[in-house]
Amino acid sequence: MHDDKKRILIVLPRQLGDVLLGTPIAQVLRDKYPNAQIDWWSHPMAKQILEQNPFLNRLFFYPVLKKSKTNKNSVFKVLIKNILFLYENIQHLIKIRKQKYDIVIDAMNNPRTAVLSLVTGAPVRISFSTSPIRNLVFNKLIPREDLNGIYLGHARLKLLQPLNINLQAEQCLKLHPIIPISLEDKEKVQDWLMQEKEKLSHTKIRIKQTKSQIFDYILLSPTHRRSVRRWPAASYVELAWRMIQKYQSPIVWLWGPTEDVYVHDMHKALQLKLKENNLAEEFSLFPPLFSLREAGFLSEQALIWIGNSNGLSHIAVAAGAKTLELHGPTSPVSWCHPDKAKHLALQRETGCIQCESNICRLSRRECLEDLSVEKVFQTALILIEKSE
Repeated sequence: MHDDKKRILIVLPRQLGDVLLGTPIAQVLRDKYPNAQIDWWSHPMAKQILEQNPFLNRLFFYPVLKKSKTNKNSVFKVLIKNILFLYENIQHLIKIRKQKYDIVIDAMNNPRTAVLSLVTGAPVRISFSTSPIRNLVFNKLIPREDLNGIYLGHARLKLLQPLNINLQAEQCLKLHPIIPISLEDKEKVQDWLMQEKEKLSHTKIRIKQTKSQIFDYILLSPTHRRSVRRWPAASYVELAWRMIQKYQSPIVWLWGPTEDVYVHDMHKALQLKLKENNLAEEFSLFPPLFSLREAGFLSEQALIWIGNSNGLSHIAVAAGAKTLELHGPTSPVSWCHPDKAKHLALQRETGCIQCESNICRLSRRECLEDLSVEKVFQTALILIEKSE
């Protein structure tokens, strides 16, 4: 088959951050093979990331056993349910097999993805080396250590080397994660911003429009599913106060599912500080729960996105926002896009950092607690003033 007519399957099922950071693979493959059939196999959770991706042809989402109220004490019902689920999975694998892929790129290489890669029957099966047994599935292997010390949005591009795709650092700088944002996504965010603009017009706040078409604001994303990786809430409130004093622009607090109470407490703390200083409480804005794509557009329209190294940071990068990530136990090199004109990371230079642990074994989280508000504030000013 002619190179440009190849059928290619990208295998990267989850988590959402991994899928998003893997999307440059599709873009680079499309550049190499403009007329190829390029598909993606994933968990259904990734629909919100992958749907409408301009570099992909088809998406395949594997069956997931749905939770139900079936009486677990009914052995017969549980047995029937599992038999049907097994049948659904077999049918799904047959469907994948029928695609007759020429190339499969397993960007995860766990037991499930290895089985899927083998089932495709593709003559070229690429992955990175992991366990000796799973490695037998593939005939093109990249050493796992080759992916270390590189921004994770670019690291998996190493898997394209067996296809004679070797990207230089300057080429990678132009590659970002991809999240399609529709007109509907934009309109929902704009509707909320217009409502807030109307409220601001009844205050003494002078609305500015140097970045957003509606009004300038600074976006803070203070969450992380692991508490050990969060910059202290009090530091975020103090930073918000400093930014308001500097730019006279509102703060928007970004949050995701189950994070509303934690972030709302910061919003209320900032409002109290504003009130104590005779400033309008409307300088602190608490938005509704936005989808990932809506959050991306909200981030892109902000003067700057500032937050922990969380999933929303990758959404912001994909949407084109200026981002400032705050790191403690994690490595900035791995998680922050290397384009320093738009994306910066901050971390202490001494003491306990980059332990990569999900549990802090010290008496306090010095890696983030000792990251000063002044340092974050000054770095944010530099990034905001940088021309793109």
